[in-house]
Amino acid sequence: MNQTTSVTPESNVELLDKFEVQSEPMVHKLLNTMFNDEHEIYVFTRGNGAHFVSEILALDWDQNVMWIGTPYEKALASGCNANTAYTLVSFPDGVKVQFSGVGLVHTNFQGAEALRLSMPRKMVRLQLRNFFRVVADDELNRQVNFSIPTISGPESLIDISLAGCGLLLRNAHDLSVGTVLGDARLNIPDGEGSMLVDLEVRNLIHLQDTPELMQVGCEMRLQKRSDERRLQRFLLNTERRQRAARHSID
Repeated sequence: MNQTTSVTPESNVELLDKFEVQSEPMVHKLLNTMFNDEHEIYVFTRGNGAHFVSEILALDWDQNVMWIGTPYEKALASGCNANTAYTLVSFPDGVKVQFSGVGLVHTNFQGAEALRLSMPRKMVRLQLRNFFRVVADDELNRQVNFSIPTISGPESLIDISLAGCGLLLRNAHDLSVGTVLGDARLNIPDGEGSMLVDLEVRNLIHLQDTPELMQVGCEMRLQKRSDERRLQRFLLNTERRQRAARHSID
């Protein structure tokens, strides 16, 4: 299974310096990917400690500015102004990207409220070999379904990312590391139909208390690039739901 990549901004100076990107073409590429593929943007403001989810509305390379949407809960961005220090986090192509700056100015874009900020001159790419992963709770298990031709059906989902998943399987003791479970179907509740995936077994854990069950970690290869974007949006929404639920308990 993959290491969790948090949406919270990284603050380790050594790590940030190590993975800093200052190449203008690469910065343009990352921003264009975030915009064209409609990746969610996690906005964290310093000072008042507010954070919210947004998206890039437009990029203006000539004017060196970009616009992002205001949050549904308008109060979260009410204190933003030209002096607001911020950090933005996103996950283009499954890689954590973040950049910081000063100035989130309230404005209008195409008739709607928006926040304007300067284009970043540098960005940070993190977790180059890991993918954003969410741990399955009861609701995620109700929402996500795997159909695997050679398996009678997972008992439950343990975790899932763009690159893999953990499954609790019954009577799967003939599996071994390297086994490929081809032509599996992954269903998520976005109304766009199932996704065709291949699962390759990467690790197996036998459960002593329930010997008929086994934890199986799989690498997951989606067949369509559009499915990767679908799954990533779903995972980010799920993480946001889980984080809100944790905060309500606290």
